[in-house]
Amino acid sequence: MRVKSALLLLLMPMLFGCDKIVNNADLQAGVSHQLVQEREKSICNLSYSIRFSIPEAVSEPVQGRETISFDFKDDVGRVVLDFTGNFTSIKSVECNGKSVKYELAKEHIVFRSKYFQKKGNTVAIEFVAGDKALNRKDDFMYTLFVPDRARTVFPCFDQPDLKARFELELEVPRGWTAISNTRIADSAAISNTRTSLRFERSDLISTYLFSFTAGRFFKASKEINGKKYNILYRETDEDKVAQSLDSIFYMVDYSVRWMERYTGILYPFSKYDLAIIPYFQFSGMEHPGSVYFTDSKMWLGENATMPEKLARAELIAHETAHLWFGDLVTMKWFDDVWMKEVFAGFFADKIVKELFPAVNSDLQFVIAHTPKAYSEDRTKGTNPIRQKLDNLNLAGTMYGNIIYHKAPIAIRSLENLMGQHAFQNALREYLKTYTLGNADWNDLVKIFDKHAKFSVTSWSKSWIESAGMPTYAYDELHNDGADCGIILRQKSPSISKIPFLQLIEFSRIPKGRAVAQTVLIGKEGDRDQMLKFRGCKGTDECLIPNSSGLAYGNFEMDSARCASIARCYPKMDNPVHRASCLITLHENMLNGNFDGRSMLSLLSQAVVKEKNEQLVSLILDYLFTSQLYFVPKDDIRTRVMVENSLWKAYSTSGDKKLQIQYLRTISKLMNSEESVKKMLQIWKGEVVKDKRWISEVDLQNIAFELCVRMPDDASAILSLARRGVKSTDNLRRFDFVSKAVSPEKIIRDKVFESLLHVDNRKQEAWVADALKLLNHPLRNDDSKEYLAKGLMILPEIQQTGDIFFPKSWITSLLYGHTSMDDYSIVNGYISKEEKSLSPSLLSKVYQGTDMLNRSISILNNRNEKH
Repeated sequence: MRVKSALLLLLMPMLFGCDKIVNNADLQAGVSHQLVQEREKSICNLSYSIRFSIPEAVSEPVQGRETISFDFKDDVGRVVLDFTGNFTSIKSVECNGKSVKYELAKEHIVFRSKYFQKKGNTVAIEFVAGDKALNRKDDFMYTLFVPDRARTVFPCFDQPDLKARFELELEVPRGWTAISNTRIADSAAISNTRTSLRFERSDLISTYLFSFTAGRFFKASKEINGKKYNILYRETDEDKVAQSLDSIFYMVDYSVRWMERYTGILYPFSKYDLAIIPYFQFSGMEHPGSVYFTDSKMWLGENATMPEKLARAELIAHETAHLWFGDLVTMKWFDDVWMKEVFAGFFADKIVKELFPAVNSDLQFVIAHTPKAYSEDRTKGTNPIRQKLDNLNLAGTMYGNIIYHKAPIAIRSLENLMGQHAFQNALREYLKTYTLGNADWNDLVKIFDKHAKFSVTSWSKSWIESAGMPTYAYDELHNDGADCGIILRQKSPSISKIPFLQLIEFSRIPKGRAVAQTVLIGKEGDRDQMLKFRGCKGTDECLIPNSSGLAYGNFEMDSARCASIARCYPKMDNPVHRASCLITLHENMLNGNFDGRSMLSLLSQAVVKEKNEQLVSLILDYLFTSQLYFVPKDDIRTRVMVENSLWKAYSTSGDKKLQIQYLRTISKLMNSEESVKKMLQIWKGEVVKDKRWISEVDLQNIAFELCVRMPDDASAILSLARRGVKSTDNLRRFDFVSKAVSPEKIIRDKVFESLLHVDNRKQEAWVADALKLLNHPLRNDDSKEYLAKGLMILPEIQQTGDIFFPKSWITSLLYGHTSMDDYSIVNGYISKEEKSLSPSLLSKVYQGTDMLNRSISILNNRNEKH
């Protein structure tokens, strides 16, 4: 039987009409840039007519049927479709109405060009859809095709510069609703249990932007001054929905109209619908006509913090801006994926500034972008904003904080140098020139150069095309106590020798009131500049480097200068000055110039006094990382100081929006029995209430932290926590994650082993949460054995996971690991595997291991000195 089965498998391709083609030796798995260029030159006037039959049972496959229509620009001897299915996934194939032979080769369907003509070609295929990007749940599903996942579901030309029109028909269980890129043209019951939905023809879009969502959803609609918006959602907490719906509709409409005014182009697609999806693996996704958002950022309770409100507004504005930058005009290739992200983020910042006029927008920009940009750009795994990409199957590794946070800083700097009016005119010309088409960064740079008074081409070489950030050193000069000055020197990154052109502000504080001076550095290659202040009273005045926070780079200081700035911190009235100082001190701590205990002492004082919600968020982030990585575990005194400060901030605040931020940090840092007892009391008091000021997910997370610290009571805590979960989707998350905090190691080991199998990693946000708890700092010794296994499957994680998952997997795996043993395991893996990993994945490894490496280096140096 085995021999017969093997023979049948060999014969199946021939039985199904496969054809051995000579000229396919150059094909690679994935979508190579070479293939993309070949098809862009040969294929045009592309459209898809696709039908999917979606069964209610997740275990049953989705059946598909499509007709692909196109013309030839040039005959290159073959037509190559992308599809990851095997020959059993293809039921029938016709080219121009006739059955033809084809070949399956390295995730492609290949046809001889002799089956086609110059115009009016069709390829009709019946197939079984792959499940990889369909995200099927028990009673709903949604597609997510970015960057190259359309080919996992249906045969297509899966590249961004072959835009097409899509006609979609869905057959779904009765009672399901659906949205896609366009409106529903008609619907019909085809049985007592099944419904057919046919959608209008789409505008020209790339395959990664084609989408549909179907399932059991609630629906809300609103018309605002002639524009109608629809929202599909699954949240069952009616109060939470009521508190958020009007705000969501308002911010969507405001963002649309703002973009129309700025660009001079009316909303470019036929409709704007939203799907708010439980535990969506991204924050959002900008499919035209069916924009996705994760529920955790959209449904905010009455005690939502200002950072949470700003994050929601930023997300809505970001995805809306994409509809012009990314959807209307799309990058030619994913090496320029950063372009759509940077302009979406750039305009989101501007929109949020208007939506929240009382909020300090400069402070928000600095806190939202700079720490995250530095977190990757300071590492050995840094990369240019614009990266090289050979194959679309590696496009997911290009995403990260460099794209999302360094790039907005760069573009804001460019706008400051060009002037707002010239910058806006350049972008309007860009959108008008390439409407419904594709463009790359060089196309935009040429337009910028027309509108700027300096060379944007040269500016781009350091900011966009080079990796790393500049380092700045400065010397103070004093003239008999009357005048003083600063000699500012720019050291280019070791990776690049090109100076960064940017404006940098320094401020001094004589008596509480700051005096600022700004200098342009990097112009025409200069690296040194002098700033002068008048009326200086002596060397004891506070001097703040990068006081606006808007310059980018490492401001290098010795320990004495760091200590001086820390002493000055309480005198700083401007919250932007305080934020910039904390960021600068934190970076110097990571470089070994400022002691971790001293940093924690400053942060512990600041957290009690600070009332600005945005700054509190930054302080708490730094408190957590500083204690986790840069304070020895036996330094009980420092840890008690931090806990006491956090509890004092909590008890004296009275503001629920601040108190929940304190509780989140305390729950992760608490070590003393007293702290655990306090937290248990607060948690027990809230989890049993119908009306809570702590969210359901926060209560779950606190319960998990309590279980780690109270293993004997874990079962009772989890039982009570589960009874308090009202949402069905939250309950699914709880049941998945809670096993990771079992007091029994054998159970935790089984949970970890299960995560090594791709079928158990479908809900990636839950996987990351569970993996982080398995590697909790208080269970470091028990989880060391997970490190090697978790690192070894990184190539598989990259191939099977969505775009943010490789970095998420690495950071969750390393979460609690700060020992020399951990360091040895991680760096042993890198030494052994670095040549076999793709450069982009290796960069993620370097980024994810940076804090562990710095921790070991700094703490070891401290021990040697003592």
